[in-house]
Amino acid sequence: MDGHDGLAAPHLRLSHRISYMVSGWIQSTALGPQGGGTASLTIGCPDDFHAVRLGFPNLSPTPWTIERVIGRASTTYNDYVNPTGGGAWTDFTVAMDGRADERIVTRPDAPTRIVVAGNAPDPATGETGEPAWTWTDWVPLASLGADPANGMRVLMLRALIPCGQTVCFANGQFLGLLGNTALNRGFDCFTGGLKHNYDRVSTTGVAGTDTTRLWTANQLAPGSLFPLVQFLTRRPGVVGMAGGDSHQQGTSTTEQFTSFLYRATTALGGAAVGKMPFGMVNCAVGGLTSARFFARLEALLPAVRPSYAVLPGWTFNDRSGEVDADEAAMRLFHARLLLAIEACRRHGALPIVLTPFPRNAARMTAVQLAPWRWLRGAVLDLRPAGVAVLDATAILGARTGEAFDGGYLPGMSTDTRHPGDAGHEAVGAALAALLKRRLPAPVGVR
Repeated sequence: MDGHDGLAAPHLRLSHRISYMVSGWIQSTALGPQGGGTASLTIGCPDDFHAVRLGFPNLSPTPWTIERVIGRASTTYNDYVNPTGGGAWTDFTVAMDGRADERIVTRPDAPTRIVVAGNAPDPATGETGEPAWTWTDWVPLASLGADPANGMRVLMLRALIPCGQTVCFANGQFLGLLGNTALNRGFDCFTGGLKHNYDRVSTTGVAGTDTTRLWTANQLAPGSLFPLVQFLTRRPGVVGMAGGDSHQQGTSTTEQFTSFLYRATTALGGAAVGKMPFGMVNCAVGGLTSARFFARLEALLPAVRPSYAVLPGWTFNDRSGEVDADEAAMRLFHARLLLAIEACRRHGALPIVLTPFPRNAARMTAVQLAPWRWLRGAVLDLRPAGVAVLDATAILGARTGEAFDGGYLPGMSTDTRHPGDAGHEAVGAALAALLKRRLPAPVGVR
């Protein structure tokens, strides 16, 4: 048995389907008469890719529309707006009516107008704000070669979004990560746009005429209208998912989303560019209860097919009446956690469960502390059943005497409620070490 996390364990499942979603905090915004136009995303893939698929969410029962989406491979990130190299713009199609179908579509008459289907209430909870996902087809769109500065294969995307409708996006513009190789490790990403109904899809423009500043200043929403991008890569790789609340989202870290999952993915992935691709899908959202955040993760499992999924071992957001995180709420949380572990296994993903994160002392009274400690023990007890456990409590938590007191070690939090950059870096390093023990060797990350 592995002395660190309880698994003697097989290798992680590898996949040629590499997904990327740094922010799963899906929000909606109403586009006024001049609010439509062109949305863009420039993103890197750490391996050669042959096809691409996109996922679009909807928080409302009312559908919203994308007139056309195009993508083009680039030999460099360049200025994040104008592609380089001899590629051509390719249309994304929806011949499969928005389903996550596995076929690559080459039909010349396949439809290109995307209707992002409305959602429905969650039958288990009655919640009406859970995203429904609409998928483009897998389209044949091949990379052109590695950017010599970082080895990444670059994809540039553009979407023509009509005005006068409510659209959904992933919150976060990530300007603090742009060009920040110390943190993004080459996984650079740029979100841009041209509002005032400006169309740079039907007419892509002359290279060099549109500036990065122009596309930064005129975005249609304060985040990406391309929340989830999937690449079909030449080499198989590792994709991780994380669900949870603000603690797992990365609240109080740089750009609010550079959580342990981001840090482990970019650290391992940056060291293995061109050898083994790494991807990530962050489903965690601040303020959600366990009924909602587990549902969001499980909804994406069939399409993402992750190698592993990181699950929280506690949340402050579940309550009994007006009492936060009491014993009754935490026992129900534990039941949902066990079902989420089973869901991950059904979809071939290794479940990795975190022991409880700390919280600020003012909110960790005896009512919260007793079930918090009980949950840590219950999560650690999952190890003999073959569940991988990462003891985040021991990494982040302070002690009074021999017992964890529910608070943070000095330096691990900047707001006393969530792990800060240092806290997520420490958990991310432990996660990376756990994953490395399950990678087939050699892959260039040891």
